[in-house]
Amino acid sequence: MRRFVTWAAGVAGVAALLRALRRRRRGGEADAEELDDPAAALRERLADQRAREDEAAPAGPASAEPGEALDERRAEVHARAQEAIESMRESEPPQGGGDEPAP
Repeated sequence: MRRFVTWAAGVAGVAALLRALRRRRRGGEADAEELDDPAAALRERLADQRAREDEAAPAGPASAEPGEALDERRAEVHARAQEAIESMRESEPPQGGGDEPAP
């Protein structure tokens, strides 16, 4: 338990240090704007994130038929999961009486 508390305090300290360094780099005026209207700052960050995601999104045949591609992917994932389950069942050791010690 003490390790966890020590670790959590260390993480909080590092986070505070990084926040202070960011404030120093940006200057005091950016912080004053965020304090005045935190909702606007959040909206701006979300818009930037969405723009980056749109740029990174691949444009391909999957975007032409989203319903059909989704069903195909679900079927493929389901088939792979069934194969994995069967392979685990085949490799599972038999459940014995327990006279022999486990390896």
